[in-house]
Amino acid sequence: MFRAKKFRAGLFALSALALLWLAIACQSAAPEPAPQAEATAPPAAAPAAVSATAAPAAPAAPQQAQAEPSPTAPAFRAAATVAPTARPAQAAEQMGEIKVDTLVIAVDPSAGETNLPWAGTVDHHQQMDLVMEVLVDIDAEQNIWVPQLATGWELSEDGTQWTFQLVEGVQFHNDWGEFTAHDVLHSARMMAQDDSILAYANDWRTIDLEVSQAVSDHELQLQLKNPNPDFLFYIAPSGGGVIMSKAFWDAEGLDGYQEDMIGTGPYRFTGRELGVNVTYEKLPDRHWRLNGEGSNPPEVDWPFVDLRWISEPATRNAGLLGGEIHLTELTRELADIAVTNHGMKVIQSNFPGNQLWGVFEGTYSLNEAPGIASDWSVQWMYPDLPATDIRVREAANRAIDKDLLIDTLFSGRVTISPVGGFYPNLPGWDPTWLERYDELYGYDPERARELLAEAGYTEDDGPDQKLMVMNIFGFPESPDLMQAIGVMMADVGFEVTYEEWQFNTFVAERRTKKENTLGMWVVPPSYKTVYAQLSLFNRSGSAGHFYETEELDELFFRLSNSADLDERAMIQNEMGDIIFEEYAYIPLFYIFIEFVANPEIIDTWEFPGSDGANYGHFDLIRACRTADPCY
Repeated sequence: MFRAKKFRAGLFALSALALLWLAIACQSAAPEPAPQAEATAPPAAAPAAVSATAAPAAPAAPQQAQAEPSPTAPAFRAAATVAPTARPAQAAEQMGEIKVDTLVIAVDPSAGETNLPWAGTVDHHQQMDLVMEVLVDIDAEQNIWVPQLATGWELSEDGTQWTFQLVEGVQFHNDWGEFTAHDVLHSARMMAQDDSILAYANDWRTIDLEVSQAVSDHELQLQLKNPNPDFLFYIAPSGGGVIMSKAFWDAEGLDGYQEDMIGTGPYRFTGRELGVNVTYEKLPDRHWRLNGEGSNPPEVDWPFVDLRWISEPATRNAGLLGGEIHLTELTRELADIAVTNHGMKVIQSNFPGNQLWGVFEGTYSLNEAPGIASDWSVQWMYPDLPATDIRVREAANRAIDKDLLIDTLFSGRVTISPVGGFYPNLPGWDPTWLERYDELYGYDPERARELLAEAGYTEDDGPDQKLMVMNIFGFPESPDLMQAIGVMMADVGFEVTYEEWQFNTFVAERRTKKENTLGMWVVPPSYKTVYAQLSLFNRSGSAGHFYETEELDELFFRLSNSADLDERAMIQNEMGDIIFEEYAYIPLFYIFIEFVANPEIIDTWEFPGSDGANYGHFDLIRACRTADPCY
């Protein structure tokens, strides 16, 4: 641990701030990345293509395919029959051979290295993306719910019963039999079991498994305990809805699940080395929806895939430039250098994948067990923490120069997100939040110092604030961002300390609300429906428990018992107002997921960014089959 105090900042913190100012000084010399649509193979000294350079003003979340609403058939009740987006056939010049047999992808270690889908946060499902499938997928190009193992679905008038029709004839790997409705019920039971630590375990427990039933092998009714028009979020990869084999469980149990990963996807699991990688091989026979003549999307390209865990962006960068890695996450600074100086290219998610918020640990309720609501006899579990004072939370927000962070660490490729958990195109959004953002959250260090004085702190005795520094998947700027924020907070009077963590260790520790996790960190929640955000982060008894109050709890109870879409939007808006006006978080940015690819090996990769793991659809990574690089 090390300390940076007001103007006596340590070398570590000062160097972070110096890097920011250096980036600004160099900014005028940096090339502007070209939009992907206009990109051609660049000359040797020119940068390769970067996709879109900034998040859109109104990002789109996955939505259920909807029929025209009518008094008897509300929009959320329409059966989904939309097919995945048609993708153009490969041009003749693209039909050469692939250049490597094994595709190597390097990412930050996930929050859990395991074959068990319920044994970690949803981000760890990136390990299962090639092997396991879901009932409902997220279309990579339209960001809407589309069928995968389900062929269609319908929601009852009261919002409590989902009926799914299922694909017939799909086989599990290694001769574990045909996929049926019984596998779906089994998977739901696994996600909801008592020892599940999946972030959405409480939401999976809202399925009444005593009443839910397999109508036949290929028709399923899921009965919910409460109405939820947003439940497709959980069934899709965004909520961790991977389907497991009941026959494999019945025969091999937990030991079998820990040793092997059995699914219906285009690849099968071949092994893992803890802390190093996970490996896969393409199925030898035609996959039920891929690998066949006329299939759409087309056949997966690589016989083998190697998913490697590498924490340091610099190490991943070295592997990419050395040809050992073909696709990886880098900071935007390193990505731009790889593009400009080494002929690499950036592949960006089609939609914003993360929403960055600063979170004050400890501003949650005193509840004894997950899933059990608080009695609110005590407002805060740790009432002596400085961040339980709204003036301290506002001061932290006023201390941070968001424009500086956008222009430097993020190379201008993010936009402001005014309220954690809300998006411009989803129910509950209030456009005045953006209009009022500068007034309530704008950079104002003098006002920050005044607020700390009003809260009883002095120049020599500011509020203690520990900042958690760690590498986080999908968000490679995390350590640099925390150090920069620390310098800014120290400048207005916070007594800042930094503590380094491994992300998976921190997630495990904070789940039990241990005192050693009482710091501030920037969490990058993946794109979610608003209901899913509020359920995970703003109600007592949740797994997320970020900011919880009695008023938010009461509103969420009303939300979770309403099937009326207008009422749900109104309640979500009211909860958003509270989060916004009480400075519950430090709301920062909407951010795309960016990967850097070797264009000699990789042509394209269409992925939405709104998968629960922030990236998936690995089967859509297309190989470069031309003699020249695929820019």
